Amino acid sequence: MESFEKLEKLLEKLLDDYAKSKEENEQLWSQLNEALSKLERLEKEKRELELLVESYKNSMNTLIEKLQRLIESTEKGENHEA
Repeated sequence: MESFEKLEKLLEKLLDDYAKSKEENEQLWSQLNEALSKLERLEKEKRELELLVESYKNSMNTLIEKLQRLIESTEKGENHEA
């Protein structure tokens, strides 16, 4: 009878450990899925920011070119007046 009780306790312990492991596993999968979702969101934001930076860079280059042309035309005008 003592062997049966030991076996029963061992089985209960195994079932408890299994239940805890299963719950922990579910929590870890949930955390992993949340992390993957956050990573996807951050990658999307990064791409959007890169596009915005590229747009600003192009705008600045256009403005610089216009400014250079304006300076050149102003300098030419001053040279003709002299």
